[in-house]
Amino acid sequence: MRRKGFLLIAIAVIVVLILPLSASAGNWVAKASKPWKIAFVPKLIGIPYFNAMEAGGKRAAKDLSVKFIYTGPTTASVPEQIQYIDNLITRGVDAIVVAPNDPAAITPIMKKAKAKGILVMTSDTDGAQGVRELFVNQARARDIGYTLMDVTAKLMNYEGEFAIVSGGPTAWNLNTWIMYQQKRLAKYPKIQLVTIRYAGEDVQRAINVGLSVLQAFPKLKAIVGENSTAAPGVTEAVKMAGKVGKVQPTGITVPSMMKDYVHKGICKAFVLWDPENLGYLTVWAATQLLEGKKFKNEEKINLKGKISTTPTYEAAKKELILGPPLVFTAKNIDKYNF
Repeated sequence: MRRKGFLLIAIAVIVVLILPLSASAGNWVAKASKPWKIAFVPKLIGIPYFNAMEAGGKRAAKDLSVKFIYTGPTTASVPEQIQYIDNLITRGVDAIVVAPNDPAAITPIMKKAKAKGILVMTSDTDGAQGVRELFVNQARARDIGYTLMDVTAKLMNYEGEFAIVSGGPTAWNLNTWIMYQQKRLAKYPKIQLVTIRYAGEDVQRAINVGLSVLQAFPKLKAIVGENSTAAPGVTEAVKMAGKVGKVQPTGITVPSMMKDYVHKGICKAFVLWDPENLGYLTVWAATQLLEGKKFKNEEKINLKGKISTTPTYEAAKKELILGPPLVFTAKNIDKYNF
């Protein structure tokens, strides 16, 4: 009896010693709580792009029997986004996935989450790169930047001036795409980028910035909206300024915000991917990690019809890449409902 009691005490001591170490290392599997509670904090809620990611996340949660929590600020506010993450830590969720407004600013709060034994990831936009376990990337940044520059060049007939209206100046994904667009410019010696302006995550601000750019650069042949609100904003600015056919608007955004412009011939082409698929892949990937599964380098992942691409994992960057970007035109835009 004494031997049995001693054995039980020894096991208890070992468990007490091991569990804190596991939590500090981010060993979320040790918690073994089900259904898993997976939270996604977008840059802001209430815009079609992140609504589509939410829909994909909900679909994955239903398929995988996990709880999906979608929450975040109504404006692209860095302090508010951090507060939402902090609240989720207090609630004791199993995984927190963030599309950060400021990649560097979220690092301390993501460290706090990891120290509590929570799986931390990023999706759509990377950040806290030394902390997060995985970045679910919509497409390789180079592919997005190059594709967008190629589309812009074609719309301009490969010569003239163009401008970019981006979102926030600290948005890692937007800045990286712009960098690759500028690299791609070497292929088009007759094209000149004349300015980069910022309009946040707001369509009306993008309209106003777009109008000011059109006025400041009367020789402009194209204007690029770098995010989901800027692209329809600059397109509306072209329409309001009476520049349809003279200035070609394009960019990165969702089909639902561009269908009318495309069918009326105001915008001929723009670039994106399927954000609903991205939301699905994000929740699926978080579930895999919570279950203790690991991805192999260059592994091709087949989700058996749940999404329309075959994602690839890059071990060196800890990135799970949804697939190549899509170019939307009048020929294919009606196939997409997000």
